[in-house]
Amino acid sequence: MKLPNLTQIIESVVIFIAAGSFIISYNNLHESALLMGIPPLMAIIFPLTIDAFLIICTLFVLYAGRMCKPVWEGWLFLVLYTIASIAFNIHMAPDDWWSRAGFAMCPIGLCIALHFLMRILEIEMGGCEVKEEEPEPSEEEEKMLEYYRHQEDPYGPCSEISLAIDGGACDLSGGKIEPTLTINQMKVMDEFKNEPGISMAEACRRTGLSFKTVKAHYNKLVEMGMLS
Repeated sequence: MKLPNLTQIIESVVIFIAAGSFIISYNNLHESALLMGIPPLMAIIFPLTIDAFLIICTLFVLYAGRMCKPVWEGWLFLVLYTIASIAFNIHMAPDDWWSRAGFAMCPIGLCIALHFLMRILEIEMGGCEVKEEEPEPSEEEEKMLEYYRHQEDPYGPCSEISLAIDGGACDLSGGKIEPTLTINQMKVMDEFKNEPGISMAEACRRTGLSFKTVKAHYNKLVEMGMLS
């Protein structure tokens, strides 16, 4: 039996929590705006200037991290606006601690849900661009490479299958150019060839490579025609 995609389950639950917290907090902030004397039409916009800013701060942190830039500004304003949202929500709560705690949970839940959603997206996107050095091949990996390079190909050394295995190319005279397939690419290829339905996360765990590296090698191998 094929297990469900854990990432999609987590994303769905997090989005549900974020949406529910946003709706409840929006209602409390709207009531607070009316109580402050803000005109009804303007009061509709007031909650968005606070809770929607939490979403913008979260996206900024994700974007800055992706670009390898400092993210402290995003976190600073995320915390400040979360505190502001908590204060306005508590202002509308009945005068007892349980009610105030309950009203405060909505903006707190929204902030935490956005944080988890940001972390999921960050993992899926692979984080900022960091050049990963190719490790020196071990004796076992050298034997694996030699095994693939010495497999007989009935279509010839310059066929699509042979080139996909070695990662090389052919010159105009039909001679084969030095292969360029790396050790990490061989690891990724083995995992997806042995178990075509394997997830990216599981391939990362088995190969010991980052999500970004596995995904990049997988896409490259697909382009080479070795994986589909």
